[in-house]
Amino acid sequence: MQIQNISNSQQNTQNFQGKINITPGDLSYLPAKYVRKSYNAMQEQIKNKPFDLFIKQNHQERNVSIMAQKESDALKKKALRTERFVSDEADLYESVAKLVVREHEEKLQNQPKTFSEKFHNFLDKAWNKFLYAMEIKE
Repeated sequence: MQIQNISNSQQNTQNFQGKINITPGDLSYLPAKYVRKSYNAMQEQIKNKPFDLFIKQNHQERNVSIMAQKESDALKKKALRTERFVSDEADLYESVAKLVVREHEEKLQNQPKTFSEKFHNFLDKAWNKFLYAMEIKE
C-alpha cells in the first residue's frame, strides 16, 4: 500500500470557492437572459473569494439585486453584506457584480475585529509573555 505524501503548504491553505446563488424560478425572461450572458464572467470574479453572490429579482420594483455575502450569514440580520440593484431591462450585470465584489472586499478588509479574534490575540500575547518569563528565570 502506498500513501501519497502531502506537503505542509497544501494542508494549510484554505480553498475558497465563491459561487453564484440564483433563487430558482425567480428571474423573468430578460434578467435570466442577461444573467446567462454574464454568468461566466461573474463566476470568474467570485471563484476565489470567501463569499458568494446572490441574485434575486424584485418583481414589484422591477429590478434585480446582486448581493455579496457569506452563505453562512444569509439569515443573519447583522451580517456583512453589499447589495446593488440593476433594472430589469438593463444589461449591466457583469459590471455591477464587479462593483459589488470590489466593495465587499473593501468592507471585509476594513471590518473591525470580532470579540473572539481579540480574545485569541490576547491569549497569544499572554502565552508568549509567560514563555518569555519562564526562559528568563531559568
